[in-house]
Amino acid sequence: MIRSCAVCLVVALATPLSAASDEPWPDPGPPTSRDLFPLNLVPLTYRPVGAEPVGQGQWRFSFQVTRSNTFEFSDLIKGRLESDSSGRITVGPRGAAQFAASLPNEPLIFFFDGEVQRTEFSFRYGLTRDTDVALTLGWQSIDGGFMDGLIEGVHQLGFEQGGREAIARDQLTFAIIQKGQVVYFSQEPVRFHPVDPVLAVVHRFHESPRLTVSFLGALQIPATRFAGEFRSNWDSSAGVTFQWRLSPNQVVNGGGAYLRRNIKGGDGLNPFLIKDQIAGHLGWEWRGWARVRPFLVLVYHDALTSQGPGATLDKPSVIHDLGLHVRLGPRTALTFSYINNITHNENTADMGLAVRLSVRP
Repeated sequence: MIRSCAVCLVVALATPLSAASDEPWPDPGPPTSRDLFPLNLVPLTYRPVGAEPVGQGQWRFSFQVTRSNTFEFSDLIKGRLESDSSGRITVGPRGAAQFAASLPNEPLIFFFDGEVQRTEFSFRYGLTRDTDVALTLGWQSIDGGFMDGLIEGVHQLGFEQGGREAIARDQLTFAIIQKGQVVYFSQEPVRFHPVDPVLAVVHRFHESPRLTVSFLGALQIPATRFAGEFRSNWDSSAGVTFQWRLSPNQVVNGGGAYLRRNIKGGDGLNPFLIKDQIAGHLGWEWRGWARVRPFLVLVYHDALTSQGPGATLDKPSVIHDLGLHVRLGPRTALTFSYINNITHNENTADMGLAVRLSVRP
């Protein structure tokens, strides 16, 4: 039995090294990379979308689970943690209030330690030859997680993150401070909380043998509330997405959009100073193998907020999505993603893993 399994594994690993197959690929499009930084959980967030329509009367369904670890905080907190040699501590509401009182003039300070798991169902349907509509539904869970030890092990290879070893592992603490007051503090896990549905339209307006360019529009419907009080504000985006077929075995995907986004609730119309964004992506995919298509995608966001310097949320960010599509059959494909930040501006999630199942008729 073990020998048979070993033979099957060798065959499965060797298959991608053969020439590309003539069998149809259930093209899942680029990975729908998402940054699960806590301030991105409520408003609309940019994600790569494929430029190729699915075809009139055709559809594509996908199920995706993304889990990301975040351990990020303002520079004012980092300085104190790096100078503290007392060992790992647990953050509590009393300590947060005392820290806030010592900084009465800072517009925004944050401390985010936890993991977010987001589960999504997406449905895309071809209204016409050139126009698709899409709907994304889902839910998310927030807890202390289990990835801190793994990430600290990776950081020992030369990517150290200041302050990680000062805080107890696998804890959940989300705290936001404004003008000396703790405006949000939570250590309560969240289980299967629904997220706002997102409607999208993709319209192809240019097609040539090597290049497809499409318009992309999205609208997030404010149907849910985060922590019982914070919600999006009919966020929307408009932009373009493209696919450039560089060669028979290589494809470049890209795009960009302007996002109108906000958070309502709490003590003001925009309690966390969230601002509109310009965002985009650029990715490469290899299509020369029969069953596996590796890819690398870079996703750019400009500043999350309009304020510094106590927080670094007014700086741009870049994350990468490194992974592969695996062909399961003529109608189904699995996508595996490893997501991490590149810019290290304390305004993205640290590390994430995602798996997506895509199905086409």
